[in-house]
Amino acid sequence: MTSWFDPRTAGRRAQVQFTSSQFVLSAGALSFEFVDGVPQRVLLVHYTRKNEWLLAKGRKDQGEDLTAAAVREVFEETGYRCHLYPIPRLPTRAPVSAALSGIAFQPDIVRIAENSTEPFAITIRPTGIDQVKLIFWYIGCVDSVHSDHGDGSAPATPERGTHMDTEGFGDTGLFTIEDALKRLAYEGDRELVRTAITILRP
Repeated sequence: MTSWFDPRTAGRRAQVQFTSSQFVLSAGALSFEFVDGVPQRVLLVHYTRKNEWLLAKGRKDQGEDLTAAAVREVFEETGYRCHLYPIPRLPTRAPVSAALSGIAFQPDIVRIAENSTEPFAITIRPTGIDQVKLIFWYIGCVDSVHSDHGDGSAPATPERGTHMDTEGFGDTGLFTIEDALKRLAYEGDRELVRTAITILRP
């Protein structure tokens, strides 16, 4: 098709097409441990082959929904189960359905969606000549279990036997936001964590 371009500097009408053999759709859920609705710790996975701490993500299977892929990849790479977290106030350009709003046409503007599980970010990553990976990022909540000590709930322990070993992933863990920002290998992942925190703590 056509060579890669930066949409931030291209003209308003510029566009680029990729056929199904040139792109791959991926998804990840940036998963937190919440306390009273406030994100306290974030889930990371250690990629042992390169000694890197990363956010869990991966390719969507054929016929799979992106949201399902995000949750599945977190479980396969970390052993933790999670669910998508309804973001209290998400800035988005996605319109409300006409059936709910009663408005046939809505302008393409930023609005605030309440309790939304829409993606909060997307990464566009060139993977080769005329090839690209699109990663849709959701905010997730690590599933909890009720404490036997009567002091509320606690994060469930990670399960073993997922795809961690075969894909080169080793340790996983929940880290404070400050610690996670120090551990993450790539600035892009650190930017995603900071963006998520900003959205969750307006």
